[in-house]
Formats: sequence, C-alpha cells, structure tokens
Amino acid sequence: MVRRRPDEPDYQLAARATARTGAPGTGTAVAAAGVWLVLAPSVMEYPEPDAVVHDGVLGAVITIVAITGAAAPRAAAWASGATALLGLWAAVSPFALDHGSTLPVVNEVVVGAVVTVLSLTGVAVAVERSCARRAARARPSRCERRRALSHRYVDEEVR
Repeated sequence: MVRRRPDEPDYQLAARATARTGAPGTGTAVAAAGVWLVLAPSVMEYPEPDAVVHDGVLGAVITIVAITGAAAPRAAAWASGATALLGLWAAVSPFALDHGSTLPVVNEVVVGAVVTVLSLTGVAVAVERSCARRAARARPSRCERRRALSHRYVDEEVR
C-alpha cells in the first residue's frame, strides 16, 4: 500500500501507486484493434486486394508494437507514441491510397481513430508514471532545503 505524503494531491498519489505496482494500460485494447485490422478483410470481405494487404500489414505492426509496450513498461511511452502515429496513418490512409469501396474506408477510419485515442491516453499515463517516479527520487532543491532549515531554527527559537 502506498502511503499519502503530506500535501499530496490525489492524482500524484495515484501516479505513484501505478508507477510502483503497475496498472493495466491501453496496450491490450490497441493490440485487439490491430488484430481486428488483420482479420477485418476476411470477415468483412473487402473487394480490393490492396486494402486487404494494407490492413493486414498495418494491423500486424500495430499489434506487435502494442504488445511490446504492454509487456515492457519501460517501452510503454515510445510504443504508445508509435501506435498513435500508426493509428493516425490508419485513419488517413484510405484517402491517401484511394480505397474505392466504403467498407474498408469506414473500418480503417474508425479503427485508426480508436487506436490514436487509446495510444495518446497511453502516452499520458506513461508520462505521468515517469514524472511520479522522478518526483519520488528527486532531492529537494537548494531553496527548499534552506526554507526547511530556516523553519527549523524559527521553531527552536519559539520554544
């Protein structure tokens, strides 16, 4: 159990708790979206072979990067950032590659948006965790040490 420090806001306490014990991240949901991209062409029967290959490769890459980030907490920040970029590409690629039919376009835009939002959430969690770890290990600044010393001397004079 993580003990609350004096004057510590709730969000910092939660960040310290998740940094120490780990918390389920968004990597699993992003990996599931990547698996869906791999399976979608056969489930939804895409008419264009280019869209089938594109979704298969993109889904496999998203899945591998998301699983890497979920399995290795130190890699979570870069993996979430990479999957956010891949999700953005998934949302834009149907227009850039000119997929003709509506089905692959809608599927890729929706999955790309989901992957991007979840990945950006993962980036925010990873940054908060790293800040909480740094704050737990950081030394007080020179100003804070002087202030603490001056308060100690003032308290002794009052007694």
